[in-house]
Amino acid sequence: ASAAIEQAAQQIAASTGTDVSTARQAAQQAYQATGSTSTASGSALLAYAQQFLGNPYVYGGNSLTNGVDCSGFVQQVYNHFGINTSRTSWDIENDGTEVSYSDVQVGDVICYDGHVGIYAGDGQIINAANEAQGITYTNADYDNIVTVRRLLPDGSGS
Repeated sequence: ASAAIEQAAQQIAASTGTDVSTARQAAQQAYQATGSTSTASGSALLAYAQQFLGNPYVYGGNSLTNGVDCSGFVQQVYNHFGINTSRTSWDIENDGTEVSYSDVQVGDVICYDGHVGIYAGDGQIINAANEAQGITYTNADYDNIVTVRRLLPDGSGS
């Protein structure tokens, strides 16, 4: 397991530009949450996404370290696990399978009018909020929810 975690940490560090120590922590969390460093689950997605907290928001950006917008954040996090999403928040509203908010799981994408975020549990989303806040946590009910999309296999939330 430690060799797999170290390999995953090296891959995360290389693909994101983050330091190996931070990447190792994300890989360890993903392993503890899923028992694997390669299984896409809501917990693994969240562990990966959390390492980018505080990084900048840039409209149209695609870099988790240098700047990303809300849909780019969702796309890049999912892409790390080999799951393709649309690029815009409006198109993401049609990705995956619709589920009700009462059935939301960690890793589901919550779509608002012109904004998207990844459900982090406890009524929170992790998202690229705006230029002032960057990548941060936001209350999931901060605005009217248009739809909740599940891009992971059902039951792989937390």
